[in-house]
Amino acid sequence: MKRFFFIILVVLIPLGKAFCQKAPATYGKVPLEDLKMITYGSDTTAPAVVLCDYGIFDKEHFDFIRLLRIKILRKEGFPYADAKYLTMSNPSIRAMIYNLDGEEIIKEKLSGSSIYIKMLTSDTYETSFAMPNVNVGSVIDIEFKYNGLPYIWNFQRLIPVRHSELIIPESDYIDISKNFFGYVPLTVKERDRWVATNVPAFKPEPYIDSPENYMTKLEIEIRKVSYLGYIRSLSTSWESINGLLLTNTSFPAESTSSLCLSPMVKELQESGLKGESLLRAAFERVKEMKFNGEDRLLVSKSGLCSKLKLGAGNSADVNMALIQVLNKLGFKTYPIVLSTRDNGIISQYSPSLNKLNYVLVSIHDENGLRLLDATEEYMPCTILPDRCINGNGRLVHTEISQWVPLVVSGKDDKSISYDLKFEDDMTLSGIITVDAVDYAAYDIRKAYAKFNSKEEYSRSLEKANPGLTIEEMSATGMEDLYAPLQILYRVKLDGLTSLIDNEIYLKPMLYEAVTENPFTVAERLYPVSYSRKVESKVNLRLALKEGMKAEVVPFSSAGKTRNGSIAYSYAVNAASDSIEVNYRFSINSLTVPQDQYKELREIYNMIVKKHSEPIIIKTL
Repeated sequence: MKRFFFIILVVLIPLGKAFCQKAPATYGKVPLEDLKMITYGSDTTAPAVVLCDYGIFDKEHFDFIRLLRIKILRKEGFPYADAKYLTMSNPSIRAMIYNLDGEEIIKEKLSGSSIYIKMLTSDTYETSFAMPNVNVGSVIDIEFKYNGLPYIWNFQRLIPVRHSELIIPESDYIDISKNFFGYVPLTVKERDRWVATNVPAFKPEPYIDSPENYMTKLEIEIRKVSYLGYIRSLSTSWESINGLLLTNTSFPAESTSSLCLSPMVKELQESGLKGESLLRAAFERVKEMKFNGEDRLLVSKSGLCSKLKLGAGNSADVNMALIQVLNKLGFKTYPIVLSTRDNGIISQYSPSLNKLNYVLVSIHDENGLRLLDATEEYMPCTILPDRCINGNGRLVHTEISQWVPLVVSGKDDKSISYDLKFEDDMTLSGIITVDAVDYAAYDIRKAYAKFNSKEEYSRSLEKANPGLTIEEMSATGMEDLYAPLQILYRVKLDGLTSLIDNEIYLKPMLYEAVTENPFTVAERLYPVSYSRKVESKVNLRLALKEGMKAEVVPFSSAGKTRNGSIAYSYAVNAASDSIEVNYRFSINSLTVPQDQYKELREIYNMIVKKHSEPIIIKTL
């Protein structure tokens, strides 16, 4: 999309004085002390370290040159030798790996045949390669050169960074948006030069939406090009991005339906279905084009028809096909563009086309806008994939351009009931009933589909839950994505009780016990972010044999955060012939702010504590 303008820039903009700043490193000249490095002093546990990441924009030729130098310190650091890199145009690459054999330096060039460059869009290229002879102690030098600018400059990574420097000289002809994010302060922060030194590795915490939202980085966007009366706005506002997308042939949201979809549309029109039934039927038919796992904003270069014929496509291929089919069936659709969770959140105040990497479908119903995504085979049209739950998306239409919350009403809703009794050998037997809807049902159906039979599935559950023997399994609603799912297991449970003298010890949460608190650190820098609301219930009814009596039962407990975003209750009640346990856990809000973290952590501490407390049953 921007490639044409880069060419114009090179032709139109006169050459000027180059930025003069001594480079912190030179390709091919690796200091001996870096080759001899055994551990990184600032973080002795690091599997690898970025020794230098240096990038400079040559405004005379509109080229960007980057030198990346990485030291491998442990085997766990090997993946950092084989990464993927995004550039704005087709890059020129050279790379070298250095190994030390005694006092001899062994150098080996990266072969051109080992470099793989894939054009994702007209202005996004993905480069990948595998460096040869990677060993503990290796140093890797990579130099990129390409037309344009980087979309993102990461000063912080999952491994330490010794030196990171970015230079973008100011230009009278290019308006560039530069947005800084992160918690680590820069060593140098000037108008055209940014430096960070000795940056610690980013330590992911449980339940963060994406490390991309918190690692120190600079996001870069070309907003406008102007020279001698030539003016072209690119990303000056979200409305301008709206216009750019609608004029892009790879974003066919408002184009006429592709001819290859006509047979599908005709079949649906002749089905006699109306309203919600027609919507669901169309949604399931579009899934005939399987999702290939690639998150994309734009359809594949080969077009929707070729992907439909192939039977697989990227997320934009699938959802644009859904838009075109629904439009033909009389539904009013609107595409929603967004950034997925692993790609980081988009800012309403910093327009960025580069940040968008996905498109959903929305329709109007009696409750307002309803969001759809047809990429997941076992997911109904009432919920969205977790990757799409990420703040707000942007509705794109010729008449409307607005923000849309990326939320659904469905929950991870599951209820597990144990109806058990003691056998003479102190094992337990009975029925386990699992009731699931929405996300919980989706997870089970997706897992179940990996096996050839319910017997194979049962064996996998037995392997994951020591002591469990499933004698029989039956399910209702497994094939119907829009029906509640219920599974019944006839089981025997062995090894879950302990007999000491005449007392039986049993932890009553059985296989549903929460044994660890995911929130181990006392303080937290980032908000807790969930992708689903949760409603989880566990019930145990345990029949006692004659001569048994519940001697000790855990006290009941309940708690919640101050606004009720997280809540739980736990109760154990003993009667003369039975014991009943009820546990409920709810996530009612997708975000828990940092100031409620201690409350959240304490709730999990209490849950772990209560689930570890045994019932003591006395045998007479």
